Amino acid sequence: MAALLVAAGAALAAPAFRGAQNLPGLGLRLRPLAGGTAEPLPQPKAYTYTFRRNGHEEQRVLHDPHELWYATQHGAQWRDAHGNMLVIGHVKRRLPRIESELPHIPHEAFEAAMETGEARLDPDNNEHLACWVAAFGGFPPSPPENLRTGNNLAQARYYPTGRRDTLAYLFRVRPRSLAAQAASVPWFCAIVRIGDNTPPAKVRQAFETQFLPTVAALPSASQSGERELRSRTLPTRGAGAPRSSPAREAARKSIANLKDWWVAETPEYVILSDIRSSTGRALIRELQETLPVLRAAYAQLVPPDRDAEEFGVVRIFEDPEAYRSYVGPAHAWSSGIWDPQRRELVIQAQERARDVTMEIIRHEGFHQYLHQAMPGVEHAVWFNEGHACFVESARIGGGRRVTFPENQRVDELLKHLPEVAARIPVILRADIAAFYAGDDRVRSLNYTTAWGLVYFLRKGAPSRRMRDYEQIPDAYLKHLADGKDAAAATAAAFAGIDMERFQQDFAEFWRRHRGAARQYDPLRGR
Repeated sequence: MAALLVAAGAALAAPAFRGAQNLPGLGLRLRPLAGGTAEPLPQPKAYTYTFRRNGHEEQRVLHDPHELWYATQHGAQWRDAHGNMLVIGHVKRRLPRIESELPHIPHEAFEAAMETGEARLDPDNNEHLACWVAAFGGFPPSPPENLRTGNNLAQARYYPTGRRDTLAYLFRVRPRSLAAQAASVPWFCAIVRIGDNTPPAKVRQAFETQFLPTVAALPSASQSGERELRSRTLPTRGAGAPRSSPAREAARKSIANLKDWWVAETPEYVILSDIRSSTGRALIRELQETLPVLRAAYAQLVPPDRDAEEFGVVRIFEDPEAYRSYVGPAHAWSSGIWDPQRRELVIQAQERARDVTMEIIRHEGFHQYLHQAMPGVEHAVWFNEGHACFVESARIGGGRRVTFPENQRVDELLKHLPEVAARIPVILRADIAAFYAGDDRVRSLNYTTAWGLVYFLRKGAPSRRMRDYEQIPDAYLKHLADGKDAAAATAAAFAGIDMERFQQDFAEFWRRHRGAARQYDPLRGR
């Protein structure tokens, strides 16, 4: 009985705000959510549109204007194990109305709208502030209640939300310097999301007694924020300095107020991570060296279009729970994904299984490259997954030479070779839903078949001078470039191929002719 009472008391304990943390990018020192983990804000989603005019097609990447705006106003957030959240916003600009026939807009249109008078926010205009709170919090607030302030705050307001699970506050801190006092003092927002059914009155009491009286201004906010982020940036590796872009700056900004996160860059990538161990940091330094080399190898296998994206984001989590929270329930089972809408390669580091982590990075990194090399193109799953499996085992040797040895799937392939060979026509026709359908055994065989097929086309057929088979990957890419969809490009690439004979040659290669293929270099063609 006593144990039940203790458990019930713990369940009703209000979220607490303890410790002290500097947020140099915001110029604040505050108490975060006790027991909470700082979370990076996901990159804004990208939506690829195809526009047709006068017989020509153009691919354009558009965004949700609210999501772009939210990212500019978001400062930091924490989540605890009970689902409670604390979100800090920086009240800078209003959400502008943007005239568009589509729900999504180009990034440059959003930036232009943010410079207009409609986006300007008057910090002394109560209507402006209420509209900002509504847009940031996702609810229409009631008129605010002014709160008593202590020595650190100039103003504080509580906005009733009409929701049991959400509290909203605006506050202004007293500046530390005379120069700052002469300028307009910015507003900040705190949104508390209650995830454990604690009565909102208890959460409000905790916030107003633990958080508000202790939040304070830091000196020289903007300079200290930039300097502090630079201190968490590893030296750049690779030829040339990284070129600035909205996507690169957004990626860096996403961790600006996360004290445990740091940045590593190359001209082609920005790598974000919260790994603290020396082993983990060594992994990131290795990625600075190897990712550009692998990207160049991928480009030899699949030459990029003229409109290819030249920059990639890699985000590596140390904590499995933080990874699962970031990628969401649909991908919580995974250890790494390429998220095409967020334009991010997201990885959960497994320091005790470093080789597994590297395989995942190479596999998902190929998906990332293929998406960026041919923007807007939906690839056949056999080509996409087959090549991602093909590069899992990539090795970088002397002279930065990349080779592609057999990987662990070879044992399953040889054990089930007749079944794998018989599955080839099915895999060539499969879309994503069909490829992932079935139980674990079927999905594993699908991956193995796709890998074995690509290995045969890239190394087996050339090593045996089977020219009709060797040209299939390039023919597939050419038909895609000519405007065919993935299914039509696959059919055209295999046109004239006797499938029954192809399956026999595939099986014969794996039974008797692997030796020459092991020595064949598909990047050098010999």
